[in-house]
Amino acid sequence: MSSRTRPPWLKKLKRIVGRRLRSGSLSAETARQLCDEVLPSIQRRSPPPAVSGAADVWRADRRPSWELERFIGECFRSGDLGPEDALDLFDELLHRARPGSIYALNQLLTTVARAPVSSTVRDGPALAMSMFNRMARAGAKKVAPDIATYTIVISCCCDAGCLSLGFAAFGQIIKTGLRPNAITFTPLLRTLCAEKRTSDTVNIVVRRMPELGCTPDVFSYTTLLKGLCAEKKCEEAVEVIHMMAEDGDNCPPDAVSYTTVIHGFCKEGGDVVTYSSIIDGLCKVQAMDKAEEVLRQMFDKHIMPNCATYNSLIHGYLSLGQWKEAVRILKEMSRDGQQPNVVTYNMLIDCLCKSGLCAEAREIFNSMIQSGEKPNATTYGSLLHGYATEGNLVEMNNLIDLMVQNGMRPDHRIFNIQIYAYIKCGRLDEAILNFNKMQQQGLVPDIVSYGTIIDGLCKIGRLDDAMSRFSQMIDDGLSPNIITFTTLIHGFARYDKWEKAEELFYEMMDRGIPPNVILFNSMIDKLFKEGKVTEARKLFDLMPRADVKPNVVTYNTMIHGYLLAGEVDEVMKLLDDMHLCYELCKFDLF
Repeated sequence: MSSRTRPPWLKKLKRIVGRRLRSGSLSAETARQLCDEVLPSIQRRSPPPAVSGAADVWRADRRPSWELERFIGECFRSGDLGPEDALDLFDELLHRARPGSIYALNQLLTTVARAPVSSTVRDGPALAMSMFNRMARAGAKKVAPDIATYTIVISCCCDAGCLSLGFAAFGQIIKTGLRPNAITFTPLLRTLCAEKRTSDTVNIVVRRMPELGCTPDVFSYTTLLKGLCAEKKCEEAVEVIHMMAEDGDNCPPDAVSYTTVIHGFCKEGGDVVTYSSIIDGLCKVQAMDKAEEVLRQMFDKHIMPNCATYNSLIHGYLSLGQWKEAVRILKEMSRDGQQPNVVTYNMLIDCLCKSGLCAEAREIFNSMIQSGEKPNATTYGSLLHGYATEGNLVEMNNLIDLMVQNGMRPDHRIFNIQIYAYIKCGRLDEAILNFNKMQQQGLVPDIVSYGTIIDGLCKIGRLDDAMSRFSQMIDDGLSPNIITFTTLIHGFARYDKWEKAEELFYEMMDRGIPPNVILFNSMIDKLFKEGKVTEARKLFDLMPRADVKPNVVTYNTMIHGYLLAGEVDEVMKLLDDMHLCYELCKFDLF
């Protein structure tokens, strides 16, 4: 490379690397690797003869900026960019900046703003603000600050103790039409909490951020929780935890959130309700070790856990499938003088039934009655469902009789369990009798009741009766769902009633119920297994008309079916279709 074409900043690179080698902050091996990465992007190739003079000018004028940005990015990501180097490179890049240079400039701003006290660069945040002002004077047409730039500026203002300037920078974000994110708010929230202005912090997290279309993240909430606990407002912190949990999947509390509040209570103290609430939350996020740590803290503070405390721990271990740990907590509960209540028994019975251990669940049920605890509808429902799943009709009916003797009338759930059990055992007539009995007792069958009967009728080919129940369900004011339609479509397809299956298919779409790819895949698979290749192809061809994209399972099912049928040509066509779909997907990405 001649001296005329060598970028001016290459000399700076040599000077920077040399200075860092002499100071011992950069090893010779690291410097060699850095040069190996950067030099290939610097080396120039002669342009082809067909390139115009304008292109030569563009390369000479623009390409060095790209090279410098790439160099800055590599140094930043590898951690080899020091604040002194960042100041030198900022001067060079700002001189030749283009709109796309903002990413590299942000990396330089970040490096200077985070300059350690031990470095030769003094007061990094103030220097970063000065660099930002120079960018602003250069004009938005040359290089416009983005949301990351303003976030750096806000952080610098807050670090310098100038919160008002931080809010002024935030106002500039709104003025320029940029959309703030949760990271933008973090330094403002942190500084407000440090100044013991948690009421303002709560207002921003709960009201202002959502108003600006920004969802608080776990760092926003954790900052708020730390601030509240630091001001000894742990009760408010617990309310924030509950708000996070009620908010659903947006930002559920994690172990850090709960731990923050725990430390606050360690300093401030709390009652059994508060501690139980924290333990319940930790169990829900499956942080069982933390939950037991809080339990030990309760004992240390002479706060006795109540039944709800132990129930949370038992539920947490049962959710993880750790039955032995749940039994251990149950024993500790009894030893500490807390008797299991109906919630405790229900959890144990439900877990055992779901594990196929109905005999053991019945033992728990019997001990529950012996202890004087009265079973409720949930208790009976869990055990009955367990018997129904096993197909144990005798025990199921005996338990229903006991339930009635104890003054509890069967509700929708109990009748639906009975209907399901009889259908499962192939005793459809008895299932229908229970369906009718349900109506006689003044209970209107729900979508589950009808769906179970329709499924049983379809399985034995009584399709007309299934459609009759379907019509009755609609007359009762119930709207069929995708499960109901899927059951009927499967039934008619199984018995070669393709016209009716297609009619139901389109009726489902007319009702605004979109068929899913799982429905298609299941039907296609069953048709191939029954040797109905033509019908499987017809259904596959319906997918685009139903606005459903075949997935890899669909194609695998089709290919497997055609191979079993010996239709190799159709397999090749499908492979071509898959290749075409893949190429179109790649095109759509752009």
